[in-house]
Amino acid sequence: MVNDEPLELLRAIHLPERSIAGLHIFCVNTPETIYGLSKFLVKHNVKLLYANILAKNGDAELTVFLDITNATEPIDRIVSEISGLDFVRKVSVINPLFKGLIIDLVHFPILLMGRRAWIVSEAVLKGLFKDFKESFGEAGRVFLYHLGVGIGRDLYETYKEYVSSSFDMLELIKAFSKALGWGVIEEIRPLVYGKYRVRVRHNLECEVCKPSNRPCGDFSRGILTGFFETILGRRVYVEETKCIAKGDPYCEFIVKLG
Repeated sequence: MVNDEPLELLRAIHLPERSIAGLHIFCVNTPETIYGLSKFLVKHNVKLLYANILAKNGDAELTVFLDITNATEPIDRIVSEISGLDFVRKVSVINPLFKGLIIDLVHFPILLMGRRAWIVSEAVLKGLFKDFKESFGEAGRVFLYHLGVGIGRDLYETYKEYVSSSFDMLELIKAFSKALGWGVIEEIRPLVYGKYRVRVRHNLECEVCKPSNRPCGDFSRGILTGFFETILGRRVYVEETKCIAKGDPYCEFIVKLG
């Protein structure tokens, strides 16, 4: 079983007590390149805080955030030396926006498997789900549900090219749900013909709606509805029977043929 480990997507880093800098490097993509850059950082007593490497044909693009508090040379001299390495094609500095705060303004847009993506913070999601539902009541819940239905159908159409069966599609959605931070789908289990049970830990929609005296997964129900209707080719009804927003250990959805 794969353990759950949090992943910090370092589009930004804040270390107010340290001197930090970022580098954007284009270089030759060989095993010796990474080794050579690592040796260079050791030489100048520079600590690596974050690194992202993307291979592009025979080249590589590196984005690194560095702690240069105790570096033996100033950052401009370090950059000059790196630029002189045989395997390096181009280096540019990502300067702190404020003291101790770097934001990666080099890369835009964000892509997921070649398609544009958007990182949404918990504060935005709270406004979208909890505050929206409180402001618009039952109408808001119905709106989020139907919004989810359309998204569930679109998800199937977007990713069906990667799978060869409905079973594979269910596994793909389980993987994407966890990889993208929406929630950990522990199981999608058929109970009897035309009936499925879906259990989700840490469902983000319901986490930001705590506490509640009723299930809060309206958007999630909609996604499952659209998704299963597309897979099964039939109308379905989805009920959330357990919800972490009201104190249950996980969210549970029962999918039935309509």
